[in-house]
Amino acid sequence: MRSFHTPAPCVHLALLLASWMSLAVGVPVAHAQSGRNLWSIQLHGGSFAPIEANGMSPMLGMRYCKHYSPFLQAGLLTAWTFNSRRLMAPAAGPEGGNSDVELARVDARLVPVMAFMQVNFTEKFFLVPLLGIGAGYEWLLVDSKDHRTGSESSTYYGSPAWEAYGGVAVRVSPGVRLNSELFYNGGSLERTVLDPTGGTGREAVHVNGVGLRVGLDMVFE
Repeated sequence: MRSFHTPAPCVHLALLLASWMSLAVGVPVAHAQSGRNLWSIQLHGGSFAPIEANGMSPMLGMRYCKHYSPFLQAGLLTAWTFNSRRLMAPAAGPEGGNSDVELARVDARLVPVMAFMQVNFTEKFFLVPLLGIGAGYEWLLVDSKDHRTGSESSTYYGSPAWEAYGGVAVRVSPGVRLNSELFYNGGSLERTVLDPTGGTGREAVHVNGVGLRVGLDMVFE
């Protein structure tokens, strides 16, 4: 859904979370993992459903982070969520049969880049509950094409955004886990547009939504 509005409170929340995370990561952790310099990368896939839209969209993502203690990780995350909508009509003429032709198409891609912190609640069991929160910037890229008129357009939205997630990790080996997570994305992505009076305004697309993802978390030194 699009609307004209002033910056939403969640923008200020995202900036506050980003500042808090940057300060927290800089604090030395007393219980380091025996002096080992551990890092990890998670590759995951799943689906995302915006609250103000219909249907699920496929997504792929990655988290890269440093382990500051057995229970605390911090780093960067990104993802790529894709959605496509097409306007179809029956093909004309006797050769058309039951086939359809594409009249118009809209492709949307949602890309966040955020700093995040994650807490693992235990390191002693086969199952590891975890929680994480991130804040940063998010872009929405929308490409549309109307075959009836030949018109094409590309639109870009971007604003601070945030993410929270929780789930369970299953140990596959000492350095590999299978993570299953439920996540929430919060953001009101904006761009500057001309209003009917000749001035400028801010157009927003709300991308608040929930999703599910599964991925491999691999630890290395």
